[in-house]
Amino acid sequence: MTTGLLAPCRRCGRQVDSSELRGGLCLDCRVEAALTDLRTEHARLWRKRERYRGAGGNVASIGAQIARVEDRMGERIRELVPNQGEALEHLRSELERARDSRYTIGGR
Repeated sequence: MTTGLLAPCRRCGRQVDSSELRGGLCLDCRVEAALTDLRTEHARLWRKRERYRGAGGNVASIGAQIARVEDRMGERIRELVPNQGEALEHLRSELERARDSRYTIGGR
């Protein structure tokens, strides 16, 4: 139940409580925008790891790089989302999205 006025997000058009908007964007769109570069980096490192694995190379250090990118994703989400439970849910969905996008052309 909302207590304020509903306003549309200028990116996705979803109606959200006006107190949730920052710069005209809802929380979901702000998180998505903040993580764009990290999702791209995650996909790049994942493809690199697959290439190295296919060539019989050592992939342990690349796995560590992927883990650091995922940690940075979590930090950015915690900066944007005040509620810890909601932040965890955003992290789960963003990691799933990053993992799903690593095999698509252009990483989208």
